[in-house]
Amino acid sequence: MDYIQGMAEQTGVFFYSLGFGFLLGILYDMFRTLRLIVSRSAGFAFFADTLYFTLCGFLIFFFMLVTDKGRLRLYTAAGEIMGWLIYYFSLGTVALRLSNGIIGFFRRLIYAISAFVERIFKKVLHKNEKIMKKCKKIIRKSDKKAKFNLQKHRHIVYNLYGYMKNHKFSEKEKNDGC
Repeated sequence: MDYIQGMAEQTGVFFYSLGFGFLLGILYDMFRTLRLIVSRSAGFAFFADTLYFTLCGFLIFFFMLVTDKGRLRLYTAAGEIMGWLIYYFSLGTVALRLSNGIIGFFRRLIYAISAFVERIFKKVLHKNEKIMKKCKKIIRKSDKKAKFNLQKHRHIVYNLYGYMKNHKFSEKEKNDGC
């Protein structure tokens, strides 16, 4: 077991950390693009950034575990930061322009799809409204017709009770009047 790394091994870990920082920069741009596509609210940005930093923390931990046997070295952290900054100020600017184009495309696509779906729903709701009005008229007519049919037939219990009540009342008037 060797406890002291040689200069060649330290340089190799430093270059690996540069590359790893570069990859973390790419991951950041992917998160940023996704965040801007989904929502521009501060709450969502806070959630996405927290998720990014948590994921980076785990990835950095496993990177250091694999490359340097879990030892935290200043040159490893400096290499990751430098790699991230190299990406951010070189290809990150190109990625930002590209992501703006991607975001614009997705927003236009989402707008077109939502407008299409909205038109379909408006047509369906308009047709359903017409159908519901017709059904309402039919129900009103059938309700009036049912009441008329009940009043027409005197032998139905509903009408028979009313008939007897009114008939007895009219007989009392006849007897009182005579």
